[in-house]
Amino acid sequence: MGVEEFLAPGETVRFASRDTVTYQDQEYEFYITDRRLIWFSSKGGLILKKKNLLSVPIEQVRNVAYEEKGGLVKKRARIEIIMADRRYEFSGTAQSMRAIYGELQAHMVPAGGKQGTQ
Repeated sequence: MGVEEFLAPGETVRFASRDTVTYQDQEYEFYITDRRLIWFSSKGGLILKKKNLLSVPIEQVRNVAYEEKGGLVKKRARIEIIMADRRYEFSGTAQSMRAIYGELQAHMVPAGGKQGTQ
């Protein structure tokens, strides 16, 4: 089982990254649900497993910054999620990070407004 076992009742995944992203030197799958941003990692076999999950409420996101670097062949990008009291920075392939950035823009809650829909 994957990230689904950590979803709240009624919570639905709206976006799943195609590739893994790097957050604090670890590889994670990245998800956007109707409530949260989730970084999820599951490693191991049948007996020994290690699961890591970090989530932040999507309504607390204040701004998102995007930066891309690299040449023609291997471009990397990073996204910085800015909240009132914290920042989260993660990176990955430019193609995947562009997709994540676009989804974040679509799902962010405008100040005093309602969350975007798909």
